[in-house]
Amino acid sequence: MEVVDTAELSDEAVLSLSIKKPSAFGLLFDRYQAQFLSRAQMVVKSRDRAEDVVQETFVRIYRFAPRFDPASGNFRSWALTILMNVARTHYQKAARDKGHTATLDPEHYESLEDTSVHRKEGDEAYAQEVVQKALAKAPEDVREVLTLAFIDGLPHAEIGERLGISAAAVKTRVHRAKAVLRDLLSETL
Repeated sequence: MEVVDTAELSDEAVLSLSIKKPSAFGLLFDRYQAQFLSRAQMVVKSRDRAEDVVQETFVRIYRFAPRFDPASGNFRSWALTILMNVARTHYQKAARDKGHTATLDPEHYESLEDTSVHRKEGDEAYAQEVVQKALAKAPEDVREVLTLAFIDGLPHAEIGERLGISAAAVKTRVHRAKAVLRDLLSETL
């Protein structure tokens, strides 16, 4: 049995080997951890979050190792793409979370409205009104398929029978109609 010196193997060869021998994956971790941590920290601006990004990146690299195709590029560029996607997702989540919290002094609590008193019917009525206004602006085919699917609650097969198309075509039309409705709602709000 031949002993292979993994230190001399290319990254692509180590990744391929790690599918059969998971302990070989540690070599890729050792080769790239510091570089990945530095790059992630530039994006997320925090050492702790950067460590989370790097950890998640290596998990994804290992999980998707069987899908890696050396013909499409080298390991380093593939892994850096994964790293940057994970880092961007963490950055966006942190930015969203940052915008949703605020510290209040105790004396300000009394001035806040009690949201537990709100009636859900009022909120639903407002939502229905907004959706109805958006639907009124929608093209006829969009209005028709959304009305049948969501207001009348018909299954795709029955909508297909009424419109003379297949259930798969209904599904596609509903998907596209929802995108049109989203655009109209963003204009309305």
